[in-house]
Amino acid sequence: MSVDHSVTSVTTNGQTVVAVDHNTAAAALGLSPSRLRHHVRLGDITPHFSGTKPLYLISELEKFVERLPTHPEHLTSA
Repeated sequence: MSVDHSVTSVTTNGQTVVAVDHNTAAAALGLSPSRLRHHVRLGDITPHFSGTKPLYLISELEKFVERLPTHPEHLTSA
């Protein structure tokens, strides 16, 4: 799997992927599906829907990670 940052898509098996389902998005972020749902409820990340199926844009996943703190919350500096 390779990431093309100029197009903000992922190429896998010769296919360009621009959005992924909930479980794939969670795995790509290194989160559990329930933790991803928590971030959705907080408004940190917004899925798009095909019927009732949530889809997450690769670009949205990247933006979500870029907005995360660079240090753990419990280790605030003085």
